[in-house]
Amino acid sequence: MGLLASALLLAALNDTTPRGTQLQEATVTGQRVRPAASEVRVKSSTLAGLGTPTGSVEALLRTLPGVVASDELSSQYSVRGGTYDENLVYVNGFELYRPQLARSGQQEGLSVLNPDLVSSLTFTAGGFHAELGDKLSSALEVNYGRSDSLRGRVRLGGYSGGATVWAGNLGVSLRYRSNVLFARTGDVSGDFRADSRDAQIVWSHRQGAWRHEFLGIAQQNGFRLAPTSRTTEFGTVTQVLRLQVAMAGTEYYGFQNAFAGWRTRRALGLRSVIDAEASWSQALEVEHSDVESAYRLGDVNTNMGSDQFGELSYLRGSGGFQRYARNDLWVRDLHTALRGSHLLSETAQLNWTVGQRLQLAQDRVSEWINLDSAGYSLMHQPTLVVLGPNDTSYVPDSSLELYSVLQSQGQLRNTKHWLSTTYSDSWKHGGHTLHLRLGQRLIRDSRSGEWRWSPRASFSISPQGGASWSAYANAGSYAQTASVRELRNWTANGLETESRMQHAWHGILGYKRFGTRKGRPWMYQTEAYLKYQDRAFAFEQDGMRIRYLGTQPGTAVAFGLDQQLHSTWVGDAESWVSLSLFRVREKFDGGDWQRRGTDYRYAFSMRVEDHLPGQPQNRVYLVTSVTGGFPFGLPLENAKPFKAPPYRRMDLGFERVLPTWKGLRPRLALEVYNLLEIRNTASYFWVMDISTASYYAVPNYLTNRLINLSFRADF
Repeated sequence: MGLLASALLLAALNDTTPRGTQLQEATVTGQRVRPAASEVRVKSSTLAGLGTPTGSVEALLRTLPGVVASDELSSQYSVRGGTYDENLVYVNGFELYRPQLARSGQQEGLSVLNPDLVSSLTFTAGGFHAELGDKLSSALEVNYGRSDSLRGRVRLGGYSGGATVWAGNLGVSLRYRSNVLFARTGDVSGDFRADSRDAQIVWSHRQGAWRHEFLGIAQQNGFRLAPTSRTTEFGTVTQVLRLQVAMAGTEYYGFQNAFAGWRTRRALGLRSVIDAEASWSQALEVEHSDVESAYRLGDVNTNMGSDQFGELSYLRGSGGFQRYARNDLWVRDLHTALRGSHLLSETAQLNWTVGQRLQLAQDRVSEWINLDSAGYSLMHQPTLVVLGPNDTSYVPDSSLELYSVLQSQGQLRNTKHWLSTTYSDSWKHGGHTLHLRLGQRLIRDSRSGEWRWSPRASFSISPQGGASWSAYANAGSYAQTASVRELRNWTANGLETESRMQHAWHGILGYKRFGTRKGRPWMYQTEAYLKYQDRAFAFEQDGMRIRYLGTQPGTAVAFGLDQQLHSTWVGDAESWVSLSLFRVREKFDGGDWQRRGTDYRYAFSMRVEDHLPGQPQNRVYLVTSVTGGFPFGLPLENAKPFKAPPYRRMDLGFERVLPTWKGLRPRLALEVYNLLEIRNTASYFWVMDISTASYYAVPNYLTNRLINLSFRADF
């Protein structure tokens, strides 16, 4: 039910109910005056399902059309050719912060979204309305619900656990997770420690026409690794290469963040609602590494008849590698906003928002890499020999030039002001219902001194009565105020705090079809879209880390077709199949069009929830994903001439619903992650053969097969 309808209902009850009268419990449903758009809604019961390694909201989100991901342990995702930084995430209307320094999913730990608290979820892959914030790709709106009675949930598993309790208007949840078991399935051996924990609290209170809400989150994620060795094999069937590495040192990644948000809402009569909100968030991220390694790279003997089968037959190169990093990021956000919603007629509605966000950040990058081969460091500076008229002199070079040095330090202070208005209306014509929504955002960014006006519009048509189909079109302008990660120039070693905002135009045409088959509902949705980014930043993708190569603007374009077939097979169990076909191109400095780092080209996902015939207590969950390989190139270069292998994965979960015992509804589950045991590639580690001065891209593989046993009880 829409927020305006809820407030109007409360105001009416407060005005007409005599003091001392007790109302019986009732369920009221309603719908916001909004046209059909590229929105996908998921039931809260679906989020409680199994079949994904993280069990997070994002893991389910990544099976929807237009969403692409290539790391099963990460909460990051790319939408329609965008980067991980281009997605909005809201909980109860509050915008949340996402980590920026993590290199891989196993370092991220817990997602900030708690599936046990979620009551509803709406995802929009582009073309979202003007009331939402300033990002280029997508918007995820999550609502944490409430309960009129005492209820809760307890989870226990081999690597995670948690407890959630609802007591009336108060909800509290505690979670714990460790990625050690997943990390041990990789190629690196050593001492792992990965601990993540968080606490979340949601509270609401109604008194007459007033309503107050609070959301609090405290989270700490830590990943420590003391590596000892690594063995990675790669290449083709006929030519297999093996990299053997001996290592010593320590890596540590830490992410701490806290959030607190408050909102007060007041119904003014029967047609208006005003609410004021304020939120505060703070994050501290550290990346400390000091690891030395010695490696050997050689060809593996693949002759099965040989006595040396499986051993190195030819040594291509050997050397040393040392990486040092002391990277720290501190971010604090202060946000205030005033909103209004007014019902102008039975069908027309006007929403407006005035807001301010103050962002403070301190960023320090101190990172260098030293390569050593054949007893000297690369790049080695040889002794200078000078032939004079009378004698020959030797000038020794005492300096050591490292292979890569990245050092920068900067502060960011930015105040963003914005004003948004949205007008929506619907009317009937010729047996059809027409919906129109017009919106705009006016943004002022103090960092760059830039003003940006972003108009947006949506239109849809559907038949009256029992709608069996709907067609819609969305278009609009979208600007993105830059975070610290976007302003950090990895090629110039600096923080470019005066660059202008990125900007894109969205155009979407969509069609939805509804029906039933054998008494079960189904929905088919298809969307064709074009996203033209007239101000784009160059970047490279290193696992889950995005490294921007400067803020000199270029041009990027993404276009494609998204399709989804959604159905309910048994009970309220949701199942769907998604297919996305797209291209993403970019052009910088007047050069030619080339593949952007998010040009995966295709993505197929299937999520199935079912149970055995006549045995609803025996359930199965299946999640399958196939995604095209990402383009890549040499580090800190914009050219991406190579392509990684496709990402392919299948996760399977079996659940047994046990008999209820003293009010507890227990369940026991067996989950098999990476059922087909496919070694997917997350990123590449570059090593050099000194004899030929050739670089080799050694894949960093993701998790292997893992079996988990978990227990869940609801009360």
